[in-house]
Amino acid sequence: MPSKSARRGAAHEPIRRCAACMRTAPKSHLLRFVRLPQTQQVVFDSQQNLPGRGAYLCPQKACLQRALKRNALSRALRTSVPHALLETLLEQTP
Repeated sequence: MPSKSARRGAAHEPIRRCAACMRTAPKSHLLRFVRLPQTQQVVFDSQQNLPGRGAYLCPQKACLQRALKRNALSRALRTSVPHALLETLLEQTP
């Protein structure tokens, strides 16, 4: 068993699942969307630190399109998600 000092050296990064394609990836490699607790509004969380129920998507255009087509974020966040939110990200994604 490794010593405490050896375990402290390696930083653990949380793993999350994309709501569209179901692939897992480190949290920092995914886009986070949040349903805010007070207003139930869905927003893009670029800093990944807002409170509320979160859902993740891969930053690829195919995953964003799949999420839009299948309402993946609505299911994951348990609320309706405006299509304009994902369409804006699709326009900005190369």
